[in-house]
Amino acid sequence: MKKILLTFIALVSAFSAKADEGMWLLKLMEQQHLADSLEKAGLQISPNDLYNENAPSLRDVVGIFGNGCTGEIVSSEGLVLTNNHCGFSYVHDISTMDHNYLYEGFFAKIRAEEVQCPDLTFTFVIRIDDVTAEIEKIAKKKKVDFYTMQSYDFLSGLTDQMLKKSGLSKMKGISLRIVPYFGGNQFYAFYEQTYSDVRLVVNPPMQIGQYGFNQDNWMWPRHNADFAMFRVYADKDGQPAEFAEDNQPLQCKKWLPVSLQGVKENDYTMIMGFPGRTSRYLTKSQVELRCGSINEPINMAGEAELDFMKQQMDSDPALALKYADDYMSLGNRVKNYGGMNASVKSTHLLDIKADEEKAFRAFAAQSDKAEYSDIIDRINDCCATYKDTIYDYNLFSQTFDAQSMLMRKSSITAFTEALESGKGLELARKNFLDAYTREICSVDLVYDEQKMNLLTPYWIENHRLDAQPSFVKGKTAEEMKEYFRQIFHESAFINRKTAEAFIDTCTLEQFNADPLIKHENIVLNFPQKVYKPAIADYNETITNLNRTYVGGLCEMYDWAKSPDANFTLRMTYGHVGGYDPRDAVHYDWKTTLTGMMEKENPKDPDYVIDEKLRSFYLNKNYGRYARPDGELPTCFLTNNDITGGNSGSPVLNAKGELIGLAFDGNIESLSSDLRFNPALQRCICVDIRYVLFICDLYGGSSYAVDEMTIR
Repeated sequence: MKKILLTFIALVSAFSAKADEGMWLLKLMEQQHLADSLEKAGLQISPNDLYNENAPSLRDVVGIFGNGCTGEIVSSEGLVLTNNHCGFSYVHDISTMDHNYLYEGFFAKIRAEEVQCPDLTFTFVIRIDDVTAEIEKIAKKKKVDFYTMQSYDFLSGLTDQMLKKSGLSKMKGISLRIVPYFGGNQFYAFYEQTYSDVRLVVNPPMQIGQYGFNQDNWMWPRHNADFAMFRVYADKDGQPAEFAEDNQPLQCKKWLPVSLQGVKENDYTMIMGFPGRTSRYLTKSQVELRCGSINEPINMAGEAELDFMKQQMDSDPALALKYADDYMSLGNRVKNYGGMNASVKSTHLLDIKADEEKAFRAFAAQSDKAEYSDIIDRINDCCATYKDTIYDYNLFSQTFDAQSMLMRKSSITAFTEALESGKGLELARKNFLDAYTREICSVDLVYDEQKMNLLTPYWIENHRLDAQPSFVKGKTAEEMKEYFRQIFHESAFINRKTAEAFIDTCTLEQFNADPLIKHENIVLNFPQKVYKPAIADYNETITNLNRTYVGGLCEMYDWAKSPDANFTLRMTYGHVGGYDPRDAVHYDWKTTLTGMMEKENPKDPDYVIDEKLRSFYLNKNYGRYARPDGELPTCFLTNNDITGGNSGSPVLNAKGELIGLAFDGNIESLSSDLRFNPALQRCICVDIRYVLFICDLYGGSSYAVDEMTIR
């Protein structure tokens, strides 16, 4: 027992020493004594300048870019900086082979040239309220359990009522998110205002913005200018409005000043943004489930699909543009999951979690709360019960569900019901053909068939449960090739002409017998019957258990740890510095354009140098953006605690000036979503001098740079 108690004391002491850990909710600044820590770390401005509910602060300049990234206001007229990979899908959607903004880049020379990006939004946080007591009161009145209390359906059902009470409901573009913290032990309401007219100003060419592409993803050293610039537009009253030619740039009361003074090793840095999700309160068995039942199957089949996609994209510029967004998205996830598993092993995270569990058991034995005594064992049992189901579900998603020639279930169901009833057939046919045109008419059949033949063996050889889709059960990989040949060559839906003819005359029996529809009915229904009920049971059980365990851990640590990330506004602070990833290896904290030239490989499309950029390099024509030694800085490292969703976040110095943009983490620390590792975790940032050089001297978008406050 003495040894266990000493372990507990050591864990708490170790946490106290890691001042840079934490994605802090600034609403809790006073309760968690964060202001003192910031001052000791090197902050030179008032903490009120970071978050203030009564005056402009950094809260007013950092927002949600699109659906999953961060952006920041850098001028009084709504100019936004974020990452290139955050704007990637939006720029992809407006690119064509004639105007390939994704690969060739885009630089507006005047404001009139800024391009609308349909479906792109920018969202500001207006107010944050602690609503824990209110949520618990309502939940008690409605007699809902802890799982339901944290669910989206329950919380979203309260937003209208709470918006009305807030006095903000008449604001244009206003919405409310109620978000659980600390495993559902606390709740906060985020009042957010969304602008829907956002236009592209600058997007660097692919060879600059994504130099090294997926090969360099999560890697250091880096040399890509991972940034893009947009502008938020509003109506004549400065309020959110749909795109209109007479909309005006958003007039902002506060924006980030930019520093061209550069950074030095050990300089104070802070990052504000919207980190997506961390899971640092997991038990050992939960980490094992994450690595073995989620990461492993996705990484295994995903790597094969990525290799296949890369071969196709390198062979044809049209395919490169068509699949660029899919490749970017899949590559990021697959490399992240594989890197996480490797990092869990190399950092001995399972042993660390086991020690934490010993400490918690000792704490539980001294606690007066009986629910703590067996909570770890109950979590272990839950993980053991569902791990194989979760594994097969993720393997299924990464193999059969990766087929592009699949229509939505609702589209098939609606037409089936019309055939069955004989009512509204004419409209049903039209709606089905419209859905077919949107969803699968443009699918590359050769590409998709080859992909399915590639991925199917991963299912055959690795699934764990006896339950399998009927179309694959008992079949070999060769037999499955014939099965997919029938789908991709004999279905009525392989082109628009045959689809129209078939839909005009088919009976219900004929429709269901078509090779594609027959296959889809299995693919769409099998997970619903086999996986989803079990996974729903797992989620409900583990959520209720986690609330107890996380609450106990917080109590054990005296509520000194920051809450897990949940895509809400957070701040992290740290310092500039390199790291030592393994024996006899040291990484410096900074890179220059020279390093990009050293990586050049004309035979690899990912490492081809942009010739215009090369000319600047050869002439050392960097203007005011050069370092004192004449080199152009590209990227630098900090030890800030970030994760996905922080992409595009501003990296600020001690004075609150913009010095770079966060865009990646390092592969050695990808287990940091499960536990912060101060020795290894690094945030990869693009230097603001590199960003402005590309905008200004390389691209000629000087009018945008001139708007900024540059020091």
